[in-house]
Amino acid sequence: MITIDMALDFVLEHQLFGEIWILSASRSVVQYLDNWRDVSDRRGMDIFIKLRTLCNTCVLHLQWIPSHVNLKYKDIADSLAKEGTTMPQAYVEPLTYLELYSRRKPLVNISWRHPSAHSWYRSEGPGAAIRFKGIRKDQTALARLSSGHFKTLRFSLGDKKLNICTKCNTIEGTAQHLLDCVALVYEDLLKRPDFVLEVMKANDLMHLI
Repeated sequence: MITIDMALDFVLEHQLFGEIWILSASRSVVQYLDNWRDVSDRRGMDIFIKLRTLCNTCVLHLQWIPSHVNLKYKDIADSLAKEGTTMPQAYVEPLTYLELYSRRKPLVNISWRHPSAHSWYRSEGPGAAIRFKGIRKDQTALARLSSGHFKTLRFSLGDKKLNICTKCNTIEGTAQHLLDCVALVYEDLLKRPDFVLEVMKANDLMHLI
């Protein structure tokens, strides 16, 4: 949206007339502007004000061009865009939701492809599977304790809520807290699951899992 906004500024500044085409490699931006009735952010409104002004003097086309298309001068436009990102700016407007989303999306995709190295996310790692041949009820309890997906888990106004730990009666009984409260660690779940179960039962914490 920034490049489209700057392109419109260029047209206005140089008072160009006739038929003008603005090409964009961002399909989502073109679709977003196409639904002009739903546009409410500041940058989008600025673009529509400029479009309305230009419609009186020229015919303006906004066209999506896939990034892989070998269009004349496209390589020059790409290099200028990359060069522009390194140039200092005296004033930077707040980013719109669409701009923030486009920047954040690749990072989210990477995080999904490469899971966190935190111990609570190692269920697929070597030696990280819980081996326990007890009754089904105990197997379920261990699985819930290892994942943190307790049966008491609920949502309130979008926030996760758990019952208060009945051993200390101070904070929510998360998986990490229940282990801490009985002086255990996550590795105990992997190496001594039967012992973890006995400790939880002895401290009357099974109803929280």
